[in-house]
Amino acid sequence: MPKVSDEHREKQRQRILDAALTCVARKGFASTSMADIIAEAGLSAGAVYVYYRGKEQLTVDMGRRVLSEKVAVLDRFLAQDDVPSPATVVPAFLDHMPDDAFFPGVAVQVWGEAIHSQALAETAEKLIGEVTSHFSEYFAAWFRQSRGLGEQEALAEGRRVAPAVLGMVQGYMVQSVFLDDAGRKRYREAVAALVEGL
Repeated sequence: MPKVSDEHREKQRQRILDAALTCVARKGFASTSMADIIAEAGLSAGAVYVYYRGKEQLTVDMGRRVLSEKVAVLDRFLAQDDVPSPATVVPAFLDHMPDDAFFPGVAVQVWGEAIHSQALAETAEKLIGEVTSHFSEYFAAWFRQSRGLGEQEALAEGRRVAPAVLGMVQGYMVQSVFLDDAGRKRYREAVAALVEGL
């Protein structure tokens, strides 16, 4: 029997993730079953369950895939010789949020379901931790540059500020479910004003 390549496995995984995002965007997280995802992917149940045991496990990878695109915005700013200010970076990060099938609608649904599901609560905690870590790194770099802080002091200050900024991001995601483009723009402008003094 021929060995399955890593490339094939990754393509199958992405196919399943695409199907899951499509189903959840169409029906909502709570109403989407693994049977729906299997049918949408056009694969056998056995083929899907090789990769994912259930929706919660799928949600981790859905979130990671989408978040990797979002945090790339922060990484691009960090790669610059002069790190831009929070008044530029945080609104730019927000501007990339409501662009796909996962954010904001699916993410908000998952948070709601996490109240009743320990597995989803753990998933949400992991994803939030990953984004917070990226913001901590950005702010540490900004504080080194703008305040002349040493490495450890800058890291400590970055960790102190990042959770509050992440709260603004989460607020934006929730409100983006209901806001039009003008409302989202006003939110980004308000955030820029709030973080300008950091």
